[in-house]
Amino acid sequence: MSLPIKAVLYHGTAFKIDRVDVTKGRCNKDFGKGFYMAVSKKQAVGMMHKKYTEAVRRSRNKNYSDFTERLYEIKIDIKYANILKIKFFAHADSEWLDFILFCRERGGLPHDYDLVIGPTADDNTLLCLNSYWNGFYGEVGSDESKEKLLGYLEVENLGYQYFVGKQEIADRLITDINEISWR
Repeated sequence: MSLPIKAVLYHGTAFKIDRVDVTKGRCNKDFGKGFYMAVSKKQAVGMMHKKYTEAVRRSRNKNYSDFTERLYEIKIDIKYANILKIKFFAHADSEWLDFILFCRERGGLPHDYDLVIGPTADDNTLLCLNSYWNGFYGEVGSDESKEKLLGYLEVENLGYQYFVGKQEIADRLITDINEISWR
């Protein structure tokens, strides 16, 4: 099955990127530890602002001037992408939620997909997930608690993201990465 893969994606960050390094990703994220790309420039700019603020907050003895908000345009080899093992989520539904819960609970790269495409969990995701794991929505793992969690995630407002967690895949999939103006 051939999916409609986007040829151009975006990545917002507070750091200079010369080459994508999937090991720099954080461990317990939506689709695993790796490199995330946004479908829209607007979504990537929002992530860029968030990562910039987070980088300053986490860094001791550094100032805002030690970081720079950067937006990258990323070109994808569509022909190569279409031969990869891809997990595609068309909607933020119970299957998507189970996958995110699995990846965030396990950490690292707990699946064998080369590329994962699907909705991005929004800014209140961690708060909602912690509430779920603490049993505030009902018994953890129950359909009722997952349904409540999906309701709180405001899934209709989510953008789409692409994820790659294997370096050899990233090296072949990403044909070009260039910093562009975000203003």
